[in-house]
Amino acid sequence: MNADLVREDSAPQAEIVVGIDGSEDAELALRWAVEEARHRDTYVRAVLAWAAAGPPHDRSRPPPATSPEHPRWTAQWLLHDAVERVRKDDRAAQILETVVYGSPVQKLLAESDQADMLVIGAHGASRTQRMLAGSVSLACVHGASVPVVVVHSSRGGSPRGPIVVGVDGSRASVDALAWAASEADLRGAELRVIHAWEPVPEQLAGRLGIGDQAFRDAARAILDESTSAGLAAWTGLQVRTSLIMGSATYGLINAAANAQLLVVGARGRGGFAELLLGSTSSQCVLHAACPVAVIRRPTSARRRNAVGGVGAG
Repeated sequence: MNADLVREDSAPQAEIVVGIDGSEDAELALRWAVEEARHRDTYVRAVLAWAAAGPPHDRSRPPPATSPEHPRWTAQWLLHDAVERVRKDDRAAQILETVVYGSPVQKLLAESDQADMLVIGAHGASRTQRMLAGSVSLACVHGASVPVVVVHSSRGGSPRGPIVVGVDGSRASVDALAWAASEADLRGAELRVIHAWEPVPEQLAGRLGIGDQAFRDAARAILDESTSAGLAAWTGLQVRTSLIMGSATYGLINAAANAQLLVVGARGRGGFAELLLGSTSSQCVLHAACPVAVIRRPTSARRRNAVGGVGAG
């Protein structure tokens, strides 16, 4: 058995965990994570969780002859095959391989609990998984205690584009902005901070005696306050702020069309939003063309230009 396929207690702690399942999205997620690890000067750990039935695999290339029918061997072969394709294109890639038994969601959450981030493909390998529109990815976004980056096979966005982040005045969005600032610094990218607002219906505005300008001014105040709080620890970044009138989901997805990364908080303002992953975050994960990072809490990511702590408390 290849030693790379066995997780050793003495192995260095990988800071970026990637979920592998044999899908195109998962392999793109691994490639994205390798590049991210290079920015952070750290490791990637590729994790494949298998169950009794074994993961899907390409039967035109059989697993190792030692035990081709055994699900664990199939899982090891499938993982190693994906990793070797990435290593072939990037000999400097530092990737550890881990095969675990159990539910993919539960195992990925457990394996990434102490990592800097979890990176996963938007859709799984099987037709059923694709029809579920990323059930594993959304479940991981719901349950992870670390930032989760979801990568799509649409190959949208631009590797030289900006880092786009949405803010709404909530603590979650300020944390997302602080994390996005770290990413922009690591990548030498422009940071674009966006707040979307929607005017009230004319009839209601008339009863209140308040015009659109008042709501626009309030939206500008939220944008400015969020930016000030989220970037308090940063200097030297190239930052552009934008107000967008309309749906937050539609505005962020369109603003990120040429971005290299879209960053959102796990939850926004409002009591109902605290019960579920924010609908804006979920829709961005499912429909944005570029990779999407969902931030649940501040992280200890390396910050080259930071002074003191990050964000608002």
